[in-house]
Amino acid sequence: MAKMLQEMRSVKEVYTVADPHELHESLKTKKPDFVIADIYSRNYGNDLLDSLVTTYSSERIILHTTRENKHINYYNSILGICHFVYAEDESDLIKRGIDKILAGLNGLIPDNYSGILTNRECEVLRLIALGKTSKEIAEQLCISKNTVDTHRNKMLQKLNIANSASLVQFAYNTGLI
Repeated sequence: MAKMLQEMRSVKEVYTVADPHELHESLKTKKPDFVIADIYSRNYGNDLLDSLVTTYSSERIILHTTRENKHINYYNSILGICHFVYAEDESDLIKRGIDKILAGLNGLIPDNYSGILTNRECEVLRLIALGKTSKEIAEQLCISKNTVDTHRNKMLQKLNIANSASLVQFAYNTGLI
């Protein structure tokens, strides 16, 4: 994975740590834009991911895992991690996924929706699907209720969906929640 990342033009520097306990110390000194946690080839427990999310924005975490990982919905809905690359994919597909994430797009939406929803829209959609009101979402994300409503309307237009209930169904169908 590190070698592949080093070959990418969109990636400036790559740091690796062999021991998960070194990760937090490394993050204090390196301050990377994104963290890729390889949970496919390493045995990282939820403790590491929990502490990583509490000290580092979940929007800046990319998990390298398998499509069969039964915990992806947990990582997304509980920890808020929305970027995933999959071990069984070809390296070109993994690189495109990482480029998409680095460009500010959501790494959870399947390729046929790539580039459609922004990270913030996915975050708002996840909260809508969890039953939050626009006011509650606004308070949680520190934005105005009008901004939440604007995100909702843009998602409806982009996805050609008629209402919020259909947005929630879309979120479930794509694995966003």
